[in-house]
Parts: sequence; structure tokens; C-alpha cells
Amino acid sequence: MNSSGGTSGNAAVTLNPAAVKSPWLVRNSDGTLTFWAPTKGATTTNSKHPRTELVSTSDWSAGSGTHTLNATLKVQQLPGAHDIIIGQIHCGGSTSSIPLLMLHYNNGNVTVAIRTSPTVAGTDNATILTGIPLNATFSYTVTSNGSNFTMSASYNGRSGSKTIAMRSAFKGYDVRWQAGDYQQGEQTSSGTDGGRMTISSLTKS
Repeated sequence: MNSSGGTSGNAAVTLNPAAVKSPWLVRNSDGTLTFWAPTKGATTTNSKHPRTELVSTSDWSAGSGTHTLNATLKVQQLPGAHDIIIGQIHCGGSTSSIPLLMLHYNNGNVTVAIRTSPTVAGTDNATILTGIPLNATFSYTVTSNGSNFTMSASYNGRSGSKTIAMRSAFKGYDVRWQAGDYQQGEQTSSGTDGGRMTISSLTKS
């Protein structure tokens, strides 16, 4: 939404603390959070895709220490592009327009795209787990450990994992966790096209 609560123009970049506001972010009776991001919505300055995300307020320096994000969730609706970014490592500060790691739910598959350069477009890509239907509960873990990223996902007794090196150009960049519904559909006039997901557990360390 924009700063006036509408669905056009520039999005309210940060609401601190996060605002539970229907229909974008709803706290359910069981404590879970449902995220809705329509393709017809306000966007942040450097993106053409509306999103409803939680953003960590504690950053770290890329390439230092061990940092982990765990989530349990279900995706209930995909936009026309069939793709939602469900978790990120995103640059902060003066480089806040640059995503470093993007974990996708794409047509039932959990995939990852990791930027190869902060200045030139391009990603290292991998598939983590396939065959997760809509409305099915699954979990993922992303760990940043020194110069490597390890991504894993599990669903219905199946699991998958990939480890990919972080490109050295990102070492020392200020980065943070983001998780939620960053749907990847193009802007449309539809009020019902978009991404919807519910997170039942989310932890970071």
C-alpha cells in the first residue's frame, strides 16, 4: 500500500513496527500471518512488483559469521507469473536497491537466485525442491556461513539442499533478512490477481 493506504504509486517503504492491516497482512486466530500482494498495487522505488514483506531490523556484513533464516509456510495463490519470492538476503543502507539472494516458490518448486555482482545483472540459479502444491505446508532454511549460502526445503517427507558460493564482490556489504510475499507478476488492472501466502513459523539467528 502507499502512504495513504491506497494501492497505486509509491509504496510505504518501511512500517516500523510492521502493520497488521487487512487485506495485506492479517493475523489469524491461530497466530499465523497471511500475506497478500496484488499485482495491482503500490511499489517501492526500485521495483515494479508490489510486495508485502517483513524486513529484519538487524543487519550484518556479508561474508561474516553464520546467519540463518527458518520459515514454515504455505502458498495459497500465485500471480499470473506463477512466482513469489518467499525469502531474501537483501542489501541495506546505501545499496538497499540490490538483492543478494532470492528464494522463490515458482509453480510448485522452491528455487534460488543469487546475484553474481552488485553492479551487473546476473544470477547463479538452483532448484532446491520440486512438487509442492498450493495450500501445502512446507519449510525452508537459508544459512549464510562465511563465503557460502546453504538453502534447504522440506515437504511431505521429502527434502532438498544446495550450497552455492557467495561472489567475493559482495563481501563486506551491509545485508539483512526479508521474508514474505514478494509476488513477481506484472502490474495488471485486476483486483484479484496476486500472491497470497501464510507463514506459521519464522525465526532468524
